[in-house]
This record gives sequence, C-alpha cells and structure tokens, in this order.
Amino acid sequence: MQKFFEVSSSILTIWDTNQTRQKYINYDESLLLWQNFASSNHPVNTVSISDVLEQDADEIRSKILHFIYSVGENVANSSKTKLKFESGFDYFWMTQFQSRPYTESAQLNSLAKIFALIEIVKAHQFEQIQICTSDPNLSTIVASIAKLNYSKFKEISFNGDISPTSIKSQFKKVMPKPLLALIALLQQTRVAAKLKTNKTSQTHTTLSGSISFFDYWYRFGATVNETRKFESQYWTNLVDELKDTDVNWLHNLVDQHKKSDLIKAGSLKNDFNLANVNNQHLIIDSITESRVVLKSAKSYLKLLIQSLWLKKYKAAFTLSDTGVNFWPIFKNEWLHSLRGYEAMINCIRFHRLEFILQRLPKQRLGCYLIENQPWEMALIHLWRKYDHGQLVGVAHSTVRFWDLRLMSDPRRFLDANKNTMPRPNLVAVNGPLAHASLVDAGYPENELVDVEALMYQHLANTPTNDRKKSSNSSNLVTILVATDFLESATRTQMKLLNELLHTTESKNLRVLLKPHWSQTFKDLHPRIEVVSGKEDLATYFAQCDVLYCSAITSAVIDGVCAGVPVIQCLDPQSFNLSPLRGRVEVQVVRTTAELRSAINNSGGTPPIIKPNTLFNLDSQLPKWKALIATHATKK
Repeated sequence: MQKFFEVSSSILTIWDTNQTRQKYINYDESLLLWQNFASSNHPVNTVSISDVLEQDADEIRSKILHFIYSVGENVANSSKTKLKFESGFDYFWMTQFQSRPYTESAQLNSLAKIFALIEIVKAHQFEQIQICTSDPNLSTIVASIAKLNYSKFKEISFNGDISPTSIKSQFKKVMPKPLLALIALLQQTRVAAKLKTNKTSQTHTTLSGSISFFDYWYRFGATVNETRKFESQYWTNLVDELKDTDVNWLHNLVDQHKKSDLIKAGSLKNDFNLANVNNQHLIIDSITESRVVLKSAKSYLKLLIQSLWLKKYKAAFTLSDTGVNFWPIFKNEWLHSLRGYEAMINCIRFHRLEFILQRLPKQRLGCYLIENQPWEMALIHLWRKYDHGQLVGVAHSTVRFWDLRLMSDPRRFLDANKNTMPRPNLVAVNGPLAHASLVDAGYPENELVDVEALMYQHLANTPTNDRKKSSNSSNLVTILVATDFLESATRTQMKLLNELLHTTESKNLRVLLKPHWSQTFKDLHPRIEVVSGKEDLATYFAQCDVLYCSAITSAVIDGVCAGVPVIQCLDPQSFNLSPLRGRVEVQVVRTTAELRSAINNSGGTPPIIKPNTLFNLDSQLPKWKALIATHATKK
C-alpha cells in the first residue's frame, strides 16, 4: 500500500488553519496541512493534503462522482426522501449538491480532501488522530474516520483567525430559510417589474422562431451600447450567420438587481428586437405572470413540507464502502436547496421556463450553454415535455479535469438506469481538448458533436510574442498578473506575489495587475500597477515578460498560444482547475520560493501551443452550419 509520509509515526496531526504551527510542533508526529502547501518552514514529516489530492486525482475524482451518484440513488429510491416536483421530474436534479459547482460553498474540495485523508489513514494505521480546526463539521467527520479505524481522536484548541464572512453570508446563515425564500420571491417580482419599467421595454416580444438559444444576459460585444445591436462573446460569429434566420434568444440575468441596471437591460433588449426582426430576444427573468408566481409558491411549499424532517436525508450521505457519513458538511447547502433562497429561485426558474416553452411554436432545435446549472435541468425536462426537437448543450469554454459539472459516474449514462439524469441529445464540444476531456471522464462519445470554438476565434490570428524585453532596461522583468473570480485563489496568488515583492531579490520586477471585474484590492505593494480590467488580456502581452495567473482562469490558454511564459499559482483551498493541467508548457507554483524560481526560469524561449490543437477555429463555421442544418430540419 502506498505510503504518504516518509517517517512512520503513531500520531497524525491535521492542521486546518493558516496560523503558523508553533507550540504544537512535535517532530515525532505526522503533520497534515489542510489549508497550505508544505514549505521549508515545516517539519520534515509534513504533507499537504492538496498534494495528495493531485497525486491521486483520477481515483479521488472517480470516488466523488460515485458518491454523488449514490446519494441521488439513495434519495430517489425511498418514498420518504424522493423529492417529487412534478410527474417525470425529481427536484434532486436542481439541488446544488447535484449541480456540483467548484465554488467553496459546494464543499467538493473538502469532500475530495476527506477521501484523500481516508486513504492516508488506511496506509499508516495511526494510533491517534488529532485536528486543529475551526470547522466543527470537519472535526465530526475526522472523528468518525478515527473511530472506524480504531484510532484515538483528539481536538486541539483552535487559536487562529477565523476567515471573515460577509454580512450577506452572516444574514443568510441566521435568517429562517422560509423567510429567505419569501425575500427571493419578492425580489424576483421586483426584478421582473423593473425590466418593464422603461416605456420602450414594454413592447411585447413575440418568439416566433423555430430555433432557440439559451444563455446569460452577460458577455456582450464591446459596442452594443453604441450600436444597440446584439453582439455576444458567447456566440460571436454565429450571431451574424443567423441574422436572416428566425431565431429566439432567451437570456438569464446573472446578478443585475439595481433598478438602473434593470431598466437599461429592458431598453437594450427591446433595441435588439427592433434592430433585427428575425432575431427576437427575451430576458427570462421578465416573466411575471401571476400564474407563474402562484405555481412557484406552491412548488416551494411542497418542497418545504417534504423537507420538514430533514434528518431523513442523513442516511443517504453515508458511503457504504467506508462507513463515513458526509452529512455534516452538506447539511447546510441541502437546507438552502430545499427550503431557502435557492429553493425559491429554482421554483421560479422552473415555472418561468414552463411558461415560455409551453407557448413557443414547435422548436426544431435548441442550444444552451451547458454548465449543469439547476435551470438547465428544468429546461431539458420541459423541452421534452412539450415535445420540441433536438436539444444541444454547448460546452462553450474549456472542459477541465476538476470541473465536475459536465461529469458523472458512468452508471448515469446506462439506459437501464431508472433514475436517469436529464441531459441533452448532444453536447457540442469546441475542439480536441474538450472532446478528449469529456471522453476521458466517461461521457458517451456518440453524444458529442464537434463545432467551432466561438469564444476562442480570436486565437486563430494570435500573434506570437517576439519575446523582446518589455522595458529599456534589460534587467527589468515585467509580470502581467491576471486574477480570477474565486476569492481564495486570488488571495493565495496575491499573497505569494506580495511576499516576493518584499524580498531584496525582487528589485528588478515590475508588476501589471489586470483584476477580475469581481475583485477589489487593498494595500497593494507600491510596485504593482493596476491596469484596466475591461481590456482584453492580450492587449498587455507586448508589455510583459511573463504571465502570472491563478489555476482557474482560461487566460493561461491565451498566454501559451501567444508565446508568453505562463506561471499558474495553485490554491490549497480549491482544485487545480487549469485547462492545461499537467502540461509542460505551464509552470506551476505553490510557494513564494517556487514563484521566484519560475520567474527566474522564464527568460528563455517558452514552449508554444498551436491554438488549432486545442480548438476548432474555422471562422466560416462549417461545423456549426452542419449542426444547425442537420438538426433544425422539420420532422
């Protein structure tokens, strides 16, 4: 059996805190870091759980998907726990647990680490397992693992700083879940009303096309506010190809809740419709009919009643081959999905889509951005309920190893499976990278169809960086920093950079920071220059010598295709979500020392990836045209 610690010891100490371990240091123990990577400052017999997770990534990913499948089966196969929503549709498919986002609230990273811990404990048979953590749920699960392995368990008092939570998160935690659901209902009613406040937005939208596209009211072209014509970063060239075709464009709001933003959205939507009568646009959130509101409230009450005895779901979260019950870490999100704000939002989205799809003319083809969001499960069910044509999920971005949203246990794809997960007829993949990633993850290859990468068309003409120094000074190295939306990843990335800039070796470094639109920064090192986050990242390639980004952003692809040396920072509190995970073209760093070394090693000629080895990039879109021609024909 694989050994994870070099030196055998009888005690395992799990260190779930960012604080430096001092008074508890015992060199006879095995130290397992839960939130950090191991560095030279740690005792010799120290291992990071994140490194173990990456080392056994294939096995652990398989276990997570197996667990999600098992929970779904356990819930569906009991009359006490089955979440009946309407005939032929189980509400389980709309829970956050099933949608498996990689954000912290989903707890999948914690689940992966616990699977890694189970293997570590099996391999070393510790006499005692002790933990220092502020998370009582994690402590409960570790205690059960110790008991199942006949080990003693001990809690070490936690004296570190607890990560601050936003006022919104604190409010959400203490507020009764049904009250949060009521707030969601009122908020959604207000949003729909504000979308129709502007006099021009009151024009009725007639969806008469026989092809529908579903996406988000987000990522428009740079000039839409001036031209008032629809341009999309999701669909790019395809929009122009379909300008003479009767098409319905249906958009979900992302996070627009301000009155001014909603009024502008309603006005812009109406101008899109006036600019091209063949292409009609509807913001799904504008549906406010009383029957939709009443149906949503009724469906929510049904869920609330079904979930009143919450403990009945606890048994479903026990993994049979380990005996460990994972309910403590999923209980909170389960509550929100069945009783809280998310439960009501899911009900509203379901019945808004029902209202639309029931009234649409017979659709020959539907395309939607596939991310395994709850509304997508409703769309698939209702699309078939009202007997529309082919439905295609479009994998519009990259498909990454640890992004589990498009992945399932292989048993989910068996025809004999009674509890069949809603899925589209086809998944459109944008090139060899996405195709291979999904096949490797077990998605049925006969359900994949290749199309052009609409969001990456710009890579076809990407100029290769000539690698000239970005400054008159031959010794000055300019680092372009690109952050992402995940807070923990950005925090880790900036921490290493700030630590490096405070060392004497960094005097020759110049830093350009292109922040993600969702991030704000305080107390930046004076040598960091903030540049516009609205500009394309490639705008700054000619000014930089190296690109430094998180292990989440797809900016890594733009960098390597342009011939810019790329350094990605791993975050011990999240997955390695790099689309180029494991590729030699990218340097990966965990510590400040590794970052310094990577920058020093970036001066040579970097390996370049040809964009067409990753994506289908024909700007004439022959594959998209063939897909539409084949599947948008009348029955």
